[in-house]
Amino acid sequence: MTTVEPPSWQSLRAAEARLINTGVPGVSVGNAVFESIVTGLRESLLRLAAPQQAQALGVPPVVSRGLLERVGYIDGFPNLVGTVYSFTGSGADWNRLQEARAATDAAWYQEQQISEVALLPATCHHIYPLFEGVDLPGPAVLTAEAHCYRHEGTHELGRLRSFRMREFVRIAAPDDCIRWRDDWMEQQRAWLTSLGLETSVEPASDPFFGSAARLMKATQREQELKFELRVPVGDGLVQAVASCNYHKEHFGEPFGIRVAGEPAHSACAAFGLERIVLALIAAHGDIPADWPQHVRSVLSLDDAGVA
Repeated sequence: MTTVEPPSWQSLRAAEARLINTGVPGVSVGNAVFESIVTGLRESLLRLAAPQQAQALGVPPVVSRGLLERVGYIDGFPNLVGTVYSFTGSGADWNRLQEARAATDAAWYQEQQISEVALLPATCHHIYPLFEGVDLPGPAVLTAEAHCYRHEGTHELGRLRSFRMREFVRIAAPDDCIRWRDDWMEQQRAWLTSLGLETSVEPASDPFFGSAARLMKATQREQELKFELRVPVGDGLVQAVASCNYHKEHFGEPFGIRVAGEPAHSACAAFGLERIVLALIAAHGDIPADWPQHVRSVLSLDDAGVA
C-alpha cells in the first residue's frame, strides 16, 4: 500500500526553505531550513550591533491593552489590533452555553469578554514602560525580538499577520536619536546589500487608519520620521523588510522619561525576519547550499551546518 504524504509533511522534510501554510491567511510555519536562515539573520544582526552594547531583553508576544491605548496605537491602527478575548464565566455558565450550542448551534465564543492583553504589534512597545518616570544619565540602547501580530487585510506573499520583528531602540536626546537613526539606516542598507539584496531606502509612513490617516501620513513623511528599506520578495512584489524610525517624544512623553533632565526622544531600527528570508529566496533560490558563498558567510550558515 502506497501512502501519499500531505504537502505540509513534504515541506517539513524538504531541503528547500519553506513557509508552510496553516490554512489561516498570513499565518505560516517555517520548516527547519527556513528557521536556520532566521537564526543566521538574528546572529548576524546581533554581531552588526555589538559595538553599541545594546541591552538584550526577552519580551512576550502579548502586551497590555492599556499600554496600546496610552501610546495611541488603538486610535491610529484599530484595524490591525489583535485583542485577546476569554470566557470569564463559571462552570455553570459554560454548561448552559454548551446546552445552547447543542440545541441552537450557538457560537461557543458568544459570551467571551475582552481581556487586559492584546497581541503585540511591535516589539518595542514593551521597552518604553520599563523607563517610566526615569531620568536617565545618558542614552539607553536596547534590543529585543518578538512574535508580533497585525490583522492585515491583504495576504499577498510577505504580508504576514504573525511575524518576528528584531528591534534596536535608542532613548536619548533629539539630536542623538536622529544621528543614531541615520547611522543605522546606512548600516541596514549595507547589511542587506551584503546579502545580495537589491535595496532601496524610501521615506515612508505608518498605515494610519480613519479620517485622520491622510494628515498623519503626510506629516510623518514631511518630517522624515520613517524610512523603509525595500527589496524584492518574490511574485513581482517589493516590500519593506526593515525600517528606521524617529519617534520624537511620542513614547518618552506618555511615560515621563527624561535624559539628563530633558524630555526623552526615541528612535528604532526594525527588521522583519520572515520577509528577509523571503527576499533571500527570491534573490538566490530556496536551497541555501546553492547561495553565493559571501551570503552564506554573512549568515554563518557553514558554521551552523546548513547544507
